[in-house]
Amino acid sequence: MSLAPADHKFIWLDFVRGLSAIAVCASHLRAAIIVDYSKLDSGASVLQQIFYITTGFGHQAVMVFFVLSGFFVGGSVLRSGQDFSARRYALARLTRLWVVLLPALLLTALVDRILASHAPEVLSGAYYPVWNSGPASGATYSSGWPTLLGNLVFVQTILTPVFGTNGPLWSLANEFWYYVLFPLGTVALGWSVGKGTGAWVARGVAAVLAVAILAWLPRDIRMAYPIWLLGLVVYFTGSRLSTRSRHIAMAVGLAAFAFALGYSKSNGLQARLMLPVDLTIGVCFCLLCVALANLPAPKTMQSGFTRFSHGISAFSYSLYLAHFPIVMVIGALVYGNARLQPSATGLLHFTGWMVLLLAVGAAFWWLFERKTDSVRHFISRRVAAR
Repeated sequence: MSLAPADHKFIWLDFVRGLSAIAVCASHLRAAIIVDYSKLDSGASVLQQIFYITTGFGHQAVMVFFVLSGFFVGGSVLRSGQDFSARRYALARLTRLWVVLLPALLLTALVDRILASHAPEVLSGAYYPVWNSGPASGATYSSGWPTLLGNLVFVQTILTPVFGTNGPLWSLANEFWYYVLFPLGTVALGWSVGKGTGAWVARGVAAVLAVAILAWLPRDIRMAYPIWLLGLVVYFTGSRLSTRSRHIAMAVGLAAFAFALGYSKSNGLQARLMLPVDLTIGVCFCLLCVALANLPAPKTMQSGFTRFSHGISAFSYSLYLAHFPIVMVIGALVYGNARLQPSATGLLHFTGWMVLLLAVGAAFWWLFERKTDSVRHFISRRVAAR
């Protein structure tokens, strides 16, 4: 969901969303060009420790995306109430996803052709143990038409693999089916339909469909659905906090989220507490998100911070879908197995490539994502004219 530049209500959530996309990108880039922490030539300096910490939360950032998506998308369904239109909702969600996904799939296909010619070992999974994404083996790599079509209808990780080498596409299947499940749930509960016999029929059909979809989805997607639903906690509570309560929620949320990030990196702590890692991230970020929703930027920096937050949020989806194929080209063709130490030179390389990846994300936004509303209105007019 894109917010208008003048809307300051969710400026901190915009900031977090943009920062999360950058975190995913930075995590993948570091894995491709910088050695793992355990392979440092000598003890890490404070700067190097900060670098590894701040670039090590790519998966956790996806859990943050899920909570934010539940807040924005689920909240939009609830605000519609009994005026909810399945057609308008489907058009809004599908144009939002497809306008960027289609060119991202084309980019992936082009990059894969380059890799097939110059670094075929990438397609056979040789780099997967290092990058922790992309093809795990030649058997899991697929770029044929069935896989392409499967990714277009969001059944990757369910019926097909992700398309080609673009591993981050896995999360789109989660998002899409949460988009489907939630309005079905609101209809089944009577929140999005009126009264009468027809409404009861609609509620029954929606309930059956929701249960059938949940039974059909893989366990991993089902288990992450509560994380998405946590966004609704933010929706119901974020605007109801007093100033004092918001300050308390901020302190508790920051402490909880910091704990969750540390917990996600500590095998020992996980063995003792045995809390589900992804759900812990989601719950703790939800606590922080409650404080951040409707929190204005400081007056001394409001204008500049608002523009910056809106800017990095606006192209976050484009960056997420477009960055990984470029990372693979950089990692395989420029560095191969000769990854760099996080010295001044290595960090300079990392910074330069990050600037390039951000530019690619911004270009994708400018070429495609910013036209989402125009595409949606065009399709809506054509449908209405029939």
